[in-house]
Amino acid sequence: MKTTTLSFPSIFETAFGNTESSAKDLLNGLKIKKDNTWYLVGNAAKRGGINPGRITNASPLEEDFEILLKAALINAEDKLTPPISATIGFPFSTYNVYKGAAEQYFRKRHFMVEYDSQTFNLKGSIRKAMFDIDHYEVIPEIVGSIIGLKKVANLPPSKNFIAISFGYGTIEGAMATEDGLVHRTSFSSHGIKYVIANLIRELNQKYYLEMKNEYQLDEAFMKSSLFTHRKRIDLREIRKELLVQYYKEVVSPLLRNYFTDQDFENCETIYLLGGGAYYPELTEALMAEFKGFIPVEVAPEPEKLASIGYLYNSLRISDNYHKRSLGIDLGNASSIVSYFED
Repeated sequence: MKTTTLSFPSIFETAFGNTESSAKDLLNGLKIKKDNTWYLVGNAAKRGGINPGRITNASPLEEDFEILLKAALINAEDKLTPPISATIGFPFSTYNVYKGAAEQYFRKRHFMVEYDSQTFNLKGSIRKAMFDIDHYEVIPEIVGSIIGLKKVANLPPSKNFIAISFGYGTIEGAMATEDGLVHRTSFSSHGIKYVIANLIRELNQKYYLEMKNEYQLDEAFMKSSLFTHRKRIDLREIRKELLVQYYKEVVSPLLRNYFTDQDFENCETIYLLGGGAYYPELTEALMAEFKGFIPVEVAPEPEKLASIGYLYNSLRISDNYHKRSLGIDLGNASSIVSYFED
């Protein structure tokens, strides 16, 4: 069995007007109904919306959670054999608060998703899909990421390592040993959103941002350029400055506060996870701090590891039924769904 992951931006906007033939497939043409309102989700909202977005670290009681979850489920409709076993997770900062609400949500067990297939199919229609979730678990995001890292990188069970996940809403980290997670080292703090907030404050002094929202500026930050008022603004210099400042003021103090000299002595490797691991400014800063005594590596496909870890946890609770297992990572930047294929 091989692991397959699908991802879409964690954004949505109310759908108005004609949306027929606006996408090449379901993943890029997500149009989901909640209550009496239709929403464009993911790339469909990115292309067809005016101000798509979502709440950072949304609660399971908010509409953001339900809309993104339904969009994730519909992408796995024809990949699974019901009933499904599913796992999701939350950062340590919200895990204890949201876990109970998420479990109560999944206790419904039966979920109906109404979607519009006309966005990608000329002969499409309004359709309804039913999902039966038989088993489910809610686990900490860093735990899912570590499970995914061990599976993808094929790490030996005896290896001690530190995992640091750079997410949009939060940065997470912990040390993993042969015996399990060292909870004393587990932390959760400001993610890349911290950097984007500083970027907005800085740019507002010089440019008219045409009411671009946080998600749109995060995308510009990743590309190192911003197009506004018919001008392209080079963000490379300010990007480096803001990421170095973020490392000095947020990341480095966390490492000093949560890890002892003995932890570093027992650590074989520091692995960088999450979408923020693609920023060379952050990886170079970490490598410079630990140069000479702990190797620092960007994990393979770092943004997918939490979802893959959730998938393998679902496999465990499904009694090893591969075709019933699903991992759902409703991240602040991207939502990622993982499942097994023959």
